[in-house]
Amino acid sequence: MKLPMVAAHTGCGTAPDNTYASFLEGVQMKADIVEIDIRVTTDGTAILLHDDSPYLREYTFEQLNRRENRAKLAAAYEEHELVRLEDVLRYVQSHTAKLNLDVKDASGIEPTIALVQQYQAQDRVFITGCSDGITKHYPDIKVLMNTPDSLSREDAADYASFANRICKEASNGAYFGLNMAYGTCHADVTELAREQNLAVWVYTVNEQEEMMRLIELGVNAITTRRPIRLQEVIRGCSV
Repeated sequence: MKLPMVAAHTGCGTAPDNTYASFLEGVQMKADIVEIDIRVTTDGTAILLHDDSPYLREYTFEQLNRRENRAKLAAAYEEHELVRLEDVLRYVQSHTAKLNLDVKDASGIEPTIALVQQYQAQDRVFITGCSDGITKHYPDIKVLMNTPDSLSREDAADYASFANRICKEASNGAYFGLNMAYGTCHADVTELAREQNLAVWVYTVNEQEEMMRLIELGVNAITTRRPIRLQEVIRGCSV
């Protein structure tokens, strides 16, 4: 049985999501991949942040990272400074963890790609989220195509056609693979993706029963807020 990589969702420990402490928790848990969300401030600085905010278009990184301003984003940032993607890429140069950069909107694409190239991190970075044009213009960067968060009534009724459609779209778009909400991932997809040399990643899986189901399907990576639990399940499957 092929065993999946463990991808630690940002906020996989006790630290708030998308803080440097949270990123380090994913690394320290020895996850194969650490997932982080990317947005951009008005001066083009790529930072770790999930939710959109008008302050991103109002402040430079230096301005937004002032305590009184970053606290406007969320209470957690009163105590935690904002994190630049550049700082994360610099850190992983001397560590084994790979990165899943979930780009939240189109403005984040160019700043993210520029940093990946600057730090020559193409071999340890996977892009999800907003990925328009990346596979065409940057074929050396691995990009996973996000699929629908849930199945429509038509897709649920004819899942085989759904599987065929998304695999065809990913192959035609030169994607590395599919990034799927775990509840939408079933055998028709994993079998067809394997035939077409597409990876299948699933998110965000925290319950042991679902972890085991997806391991049996042969997915390539599982994103979770419980990486230690997933590691234990994978070790049990490998015995």
